[in-house]
Amino acid sequence: MRNMKADGKSLIIITHKLHEVLDVSDRVAVLRKGEYIGDVLTKDADQQSLTDMMVGHSVSLNINRPTPVNVEPRLKIEGLTVFDELGVKRLDNVSFTVNAGEVLGVAGIAGSGQRELLESIAGLYPVTSGTVTYISPETNEEKNLVGMDPMDIRKSGVAMSFVPEDRLGMGLVGSMGMTGNMMLRSWRKGKGAFLNRKDPEALAQRIWQELEVVTPSTSFPVRRMSGGNVQKVLVGREIAQQPSVLMTAYAVRGLDINTSYTIYNLLTEQKMKGVAVVYVGEDLDVLLELCDRIVVLCGGQVSGVVDARKTNKLEVGALMTRVEGGAKENA
Repeated sequence: MRNMKADGKSLIIITHKLHEVLDVSDRVAVLRKGEYIGDVLTKDADQQSLTDMMVGHSVSLNINRPTPVNVEPRLKIEGLTVFDELGVKRLDNVSFTVNAGEVLGVAGIAGSGQRELLESIAGLYPVTSGTVTYISPETNEEKNLVGMDPMDIRKSGVAMSFVPEDRLGMGLVGSMGMTGNMMLRSWRKGKGAFLNRKDPEALAQRIWQELEVVTPSTSFPVRRMSGGNVQKVLVGREIAQQPSVLMTAYAVRGLDINTSYTIYNLLTEQKMKGVAVVYVGEDLDVLLELCDRIVVLCGGQVSGVVDARKTNKLEVGALMTRVEGGAKENA
């Protein structure tokens, strides 16, 4: 882009990543809810001032990361190996522990096995070898989840929620409204041909209000909502299940900065309630600020597990590319 600018070209970039805006642009125009708010010279702006313009009020850009309490193992992944439908190995002998009461980040360049990892744990991806052991918070009983589908996992008493990367393809039904999508989690409780619509509607109303979802009604098709509002509906529904394990894949991808910080706060709230939170993200700054530990994947293998409070972007980046000198610790 800089070379094109030097050649006399005019460029317009649209991005939610403010550091990119500040790095490459000369002037910034801000839109809010379809309205032109104004423009500023980039040299006179910073992330805070641009965020305030985008949202319409002052927003704190600090992620609160309380110290974990009552940390105990909730999931043990040991020797997990999976192949895709073409026979390509996507995960290779992956082992680490997910603890209750902490946010475990998963870092890696695109295609390093992040999606396959979460889907394997959730029972959505076939596992060739290895174990995913769930440790009950009530009895400390251990249960291997490999070989179970999501319904089997749920019937076995494991409270697991999953926010997938594909929001509308895997997470929600686009033609349904909020209430219908809430019902997807409870329809099996209905008797015969009758479904209980009261509880899903109450949940939809609560998420609508508490997460400030912009929609004309709870019956409005979610596919016609903005990406940020779709994500609020999905995250709100999964958190409402009161899980003991909450897994999220790129939960803030494509979202505005205000919605992103709402999601970060929701994940931290779950952590402080004793939930084991797994956060797959692509922004290293957020991973280092939000998470307590970070599992780094490279080519489907775990190249390190680091303390997010003690590491830095250089060390995590080195592990992501297997450059010597990256910080490591035992999982």
